[in-house]
Amino acid sequence: MFQEKNRQGVHILFFLFAFLLKFLSRFQVIILLLVLLFLTVAVIPKLKVKNYLYRHFEKKYSHGAIYYFLTLLGITLFFPLHIVAVAWIVLALGDGMATLVGRNFKTQELPWNKDKSYYGSLSFIFFATLGSFIILKWMLPSLSLGQALSIGLKTSIVAAFIETLPWELDDNISVPLVSALVVSFLI
Repeated sequence: MFQEKNRQGVHILFFLFAFLLKFLSRFQVIILLLVLLFLTVAVIPKLKVKNYLYRHFEKKYSHGAIYYFLTLLGITLFFPLHIVAVAWIVLALGDGMATLVGRNFKTQELPWNKDKSYYGSLSFIFFATLGSFIILKWMLPSLSLGQALSIGLKTSIVAAFIETLPWELDDNISVPLVSALVVSFLI
């Protein structure tokens, strides 16, 4: 469990990078994500820190971390940066906090996925909404408080639901992709 807390802590801390998107060009964001992907694939596997971050079955590298940066990279190619920022926040805060809360505070499991819980899903919605609201106001100050909150809440609810689906698609792919699509329809 200690290992999973470390993983999720790193997962969550990457939300800070989303705030840089206000000051970077699309090309610079692509370079940033490529550097993070390179570190994930070529540097971290050679360091002892990998023992604190990898799951027991991850011998060479973390698939989840690779999906995290590859999906954000793909989104950056097709969506405006304010949408990328929201998708990044939802992935980092929503998904990360859902795992931490869901695994540490036991509650009833969801009927359609026994690996997910109500507390995990509610924490996903709460933290993703809060983060989305803040990043939307940061990236698009012209949005009203109500608009930013509404977009953040709707995006977070849809992404939280997608995260609970019992399929094989990694949530580091599905969560940011769905978030980007929802925000693009709402703005």
